[in-house]
Amino acid sequence: MISNPELIHYVCIARSNTIIAQHMNEQHPNMEALASECVAQTPPNHSLFSHTVSNHTYTFLIDPPFVFFAIFDHHLLKSQTLPFLNRIRSSFRQTLSSSQHHFAPLSFQPQFHSIFNDALQNHNNTVPPKTQPLLPQPQCLKKKKRLMEPNDSKDAAMLDVSEDAVSFPNSKPLPLDRQKAKHVWKKHVWVVLLLDLFVCAVLFVIWLWVCSGFKCIAY
Repeated sequence: MISNPELIHYVCIARSNTIIAQHMNEQHPNMEALASECVAQTPPNHSLFSHTVSNHTYTFLIDPPFVFFAIFDHHLLKSQTLPFLNRIRSSFRQTLSSSQHHFAPLSFQPQFHSIFNDALQNHNNTVPPKTQPLLPQPQCLKKKKRLMEPNDSKDAAMLDVSEDAVSFPNSKPLPLDRQKAKHVWKKHVWVVLLLDLFVCAVLFVIWLWVCSGFKCIAY
């Protein structure tokens, strides 16, 4: 459960790149522009993507054509954030099926306040993880993880939990970028060393040819 809603910095529902509803934490008022850029870079071929950088956890729950995106405090665990986003998705589906809707920017905003509060309250009232595990045991961790939505065993979602690198705006370089840069640097060093070794070998052969072997050493 998420005991402190202040740890939820931003939540939105987007259709393709259009944000149709959002919730912003008053302590983090500048998240909207960052969220728009992140939604525009939604990872393809994923049902779920989560990445932590600069004390923020960026989480995408992808259910085409919709994207449920949130920015959480890095202290929150996936076992807390994923059920919450699943509740957002379930409530959105129920509301969407009962009304006609045109997906313009923030056109779903009037309904989102109740969706957010309902997801937060229902999530906090669910049973403890011991009776309904949200994540497999460590020895069984795989990229494909089956997470059951609270109070809805029929609506299970196969989520692709990935730590692939995605370029987030205004974020520090990701570990994969650093590893790639380090690999390229090592490759360049080896190329320079091999060139130096080749030049030294050529000069040594020329010296042997001029001196007719090691006769120069005798003088």
